[in-house]
Amino acid sequence: MHDIDIILWEKVKSGDTEAFELLFRKYYLMLCLFSKRFTNDITTSREIVQDLFIYLWERRVDTPIHSSFKSYILRAVKLNSIRRLENDKRQGVRMDFLPENTEDAVFFDHLEYAELQEKIMQAIASLPDQCQNVFKLSRFQLLKYLEISQKLNISVKTVEAHMSKALRIIQNYLDDKFITILAILFFYWK
Repeated sequence: MHDIDIILWEKVKSGDTEAFELLFRKYYLMLCLFSKRFTNDITTSREIVQDLFIYLWERRVDTPIHSSFKSYILRAVKLNSIRRLENDKRQGVRMDFLPENTEDAVFFDHLEYAELQEKIMQAIASLPDQCQNVFKLSRFQLLKYLEISQKLNISVKTVEAHMSKALRIIQNYLDDKFITILAILFFYWK
């Protein structure tokens, strides 16, 4: 059975913008956080991920991804993040953070990150429909509460209530080990 991402990528190659948007939404947040481990700067990480998706769209026909879309984009983001660090360093930009280079540390970081990603996505999937919509618009599409209220035709207070409920449900869903990461991820992102 084919991986759903590969099926979506094949559609992207033929110009399907909806398939591309699905892949973007599915991986954008994860890739930004992954890149941030190297860059230590969320703005830079967002630029790296956005540039990658622009590159993928512009070269979709010539970009052969056959086995795992996720592995491909993780490798690409890692390499692009490291290149960005090296370029910034050459240009005299100060970087106080450099990633560890040991294979074991990277492997276990990936495992823990994948586990966290899966738990967060399960927690989000457990939200009631409207609450889930509000949460995704806020955290995945980075819309402000006013923009969400206008888009969904609900009040800003209702948006705030849905976000509070979503964060409470997600917090209850996750183990204690992930609560600190969750707080960083959802309260200090912007």
